[in-house]
Amino acid sequence: MALATACDSSGRGVESSRADRINRRLAGSPFLAGPLRRLAYDSRELWAWDNYRPSVLGYAQACQQSGRMQNGLVRMLEIGGGRGPLLTPREAAAAGVAITVNDIDDRELAMAPAEFAKARFDIAGSIDSGLEGRFDLIVSRMVFEHVKGAPRAWANMRALLAPGGVALAFHPTLYAPPFIVNRLMPERLTASALRWFFPNRHDGDYPKFPARYEMCFANPAKIEPILSRCGFSETLVAPFWGHRYFRHIPGLREASAGFDNWAESRDLRAFCSYAYTIGRR
Repeated sequence: MALATACDSSGRGVESSRADRINRRLAGSPFLAGPLRRLAYDSRELWAWDNYRPSVLGYAQACQQSGRMQNGLVRMLEIGGGRGPLLTPREAAAAGVAITVNDIDDRELAMAPAEFAKARFDIAGSIDSGLEGRFDLIVSRMVFEHVKGAPRAWANMRALLAPGGVALAFHPTLYAPPFIVNRLMPERLTASALRWFFPNRHDGDYPKFPARYEMCFANPAKIEPILSRCGFSETLVAPFWGHRYFRHIPGLREASAGFDNWAESRDLRAFCSYAYTIGRR
């Protein structure tokens, strides 16, 4: 009985410690942390994927509640949305969101739903001044690791946002082992490896683009000064540990999971795998 009580007490202590770490990770901006807290953010990689769409809808709702919309609609720009925008036209209409899909590639942009507005430009390049201040919410998913000139991309997003608007980038982070390999190895080799791990990653479904990993870190000390110089008034970096690249390799799978749990318990941001980087104009 005494042993069971001690184990139970230890388990509660671990969970309490984890809750404390999560609270510290979200402490930077109560406003930006709000939608994540309501979804019970827990720093696990699966949470990041399962809750990206609800998080975006949560930020859209936050924009609505703070009056950030036009004609009753939150104006959302999806960077790199191309062939696979986050929301369907029906979902966007139900959520009160007017979507503009962006991409750098004409072929990708042509695959976006006809109901959405489209804007072809490089987020790290020259931006049409007519678009400045036009959006309440800007989002991207697995795009910023491919961007060359990430600081300029964030500065452009700040310019595209209306006052009080929010930008959210969901991206992988260095120095998770799969992304170190992806960064260092030749593109022809990493493309083949990615198709082995994830068979749908090909030109007919979701192609692989060259990865650069500029600003793909989860350490606020690296990210917040850049976003501040870009003109964001509030920033938040929510880290996630774990990945599924080794899920079919016994031994390595368990070793990787154990390392990720250890790194999370010590808040070692250099070894997390993904992050939501969020800024408010």
